[in-house]
Amino acid sequence: MNTVLPRIISGVVACAAGLALWEIVEIKGTMLVASFSLSTIAAACCMLAVVMGIAGCLATNYFWEAVLPVLGRFLKRLSAPWQQLNHWSGSLLLSFSLIVYFVIMLNLLPDQPLPEGNDQAAFLTQARDVQEAGGPSVLLQQLFAGEYTEANQHPLYVAILSYLPDYEAGKRLSAMLGLAALLLFAFGIARRYGNLVGGLTGLLLAVNAAWCRLTGQVVCEALLLLIVAGLWLVLLRVSAEGTSETRPRFLWIGIGLLLGLAWLTKGTALLLLLGVLCWRLSYAVDWPRCLPARFKVETTESETPLGRLSWKQALLSLSLVVGSFIVISAPLLVRNARVYGSPTFNANSYLLFEDEFTEPHALIEERGSLGNAVRRYWQTHSLSQMIKREVKGLAWQVFIFLRSLGPFPFHEGRLFFGVLLLPFLLTGLLTESGPARRLYLIWLVLFWLAFAWYLPIAAGERFLMPLLLPTFAFIGLGLARAGQLLKPLPAESGE
Repeated sequence: MNTVLPRIISGVVACAAGLALWEIVEIKGTMLVASFSLSTIAAACCMLAVVMGIAGCLATNYFWEAVLPVLGRFLKRLSAPWQQLNHWSGSLLLSFSLIVYFVIMLNLLPDQPLPEGNDQAAFLTQARDVQEAGGPSVLLQQLFAGEYTEANQHPLYVAILSYLPDYEAGKRLSAMLGLAALLLFAFGIARRYGNLVGGLTGLLLAVNAAWCRLTGQVVCEALLLLIVAGLWLVLLRVSAEGTSETRPRFLWIGIGLLLGLAWLTKGTALLLLLGVLCWRLSYAVDWPRCLPARFKVETTESETPLGRLSWKQALLSLSLVVGSFIVISAPLLVRNARVYGSPTFNANSYLLFEDEFTEPHALIEERGSLGNAVRRYWQTHSLSQMIKREVKGLAWQVFIFLRSLGPFPFHEGRLFFGVLLLPFLLTGLLTESGPARRLYLIWLVLFWLAFAWYLPIAAGERFLMPLLLPTFAFIGLGLARAGQLLKPLPAESGE
């Protein structure tokens, strides 16, 4: 029996928990012992995870040969084919989630931070400038002509906000966009997995603190979430019917258009595009031939292998995605190429090669080209410093990700809600056997790696917001699956 993989996983868990423990001790110091707090509990949990991870690495083959068959049977039950589960409680949860979100936003909107020296102020300033210049139609002309030079806030949300560049109206606009995203995503998930999963997903989103706070501010995240909701639902249609057949061309064109709209809203959407490209190409790779024999998982003859694509199929679908992405985002691509010399330019790209925040436009003037900024950073930093920056950032990204799953009105205590939801996320990932699971994991890795490096400049839940939608969809699926295993619900209908 192959015990290499579980030992590697145990080692990874021990290392991750050890890094987290190191950060907690470095920040809190003797306060961990002097006064009992949430940090003390977190440190104790990390210590327990380190011990269990080390024990898993050093355990004998006899131990793993006894544990792995039991674990395999349990995982087989979790990964059994999912049937749509429509139950009256799901419809109730769907309705209740909308009411909860509405009530929370009524109480939250008056308490949002004022637009003073933050992103809200920047968006409002840009929107007023666009309105005074003649509105979105003039903005479009300025982009193609290279006259609009703002390289931080992307233009789509600015163009929409220019119709009502007022703080109170902007907050209401964001709240309506957030409600639209919640409606679209919850009902889309209900159609895919059944109304029970859709209701659970909707309720988790409606009470989520990060969702409620960011969809109540004059920032682009609410619009981005609406676009990502549509994107994920379209991608689920791809995965609903497998990957080995050529999909209708309009589906891939729609994916490219939505990715283009997302990038016109926020620069981090390039990570979504990169994830889709890697995801599609991963089905053209013959993984069994690439993996060493010791890492291969033993399978029975009755098990069906994952669908594979030819390179021609993969490249054809990706050419449609990239082509439609270029068409819809052409105004910004042309502006960036004409003004800054790079189609995908963003002012914040310079901050990737700094150790602390500096005004991006000042950096552009000081460093010149992005290549100069890269060379300067490489010359002034050692490889060990770069590795330390990334590893430390990864530990913080896991913390931020788990905290972002917590409900309103909690603050740091949201981390423990995230830890409680983590097993259901894993259960949902095991239940979803289609390609959507692979895409989500690719996105997760890309976002964690990118924003781990960005940690010295800025950190926060807003960077991981595009992951929030599929994360709660998988958690909702995991909760429904756990309920089925504990006490099966009678389904009213299914397919």
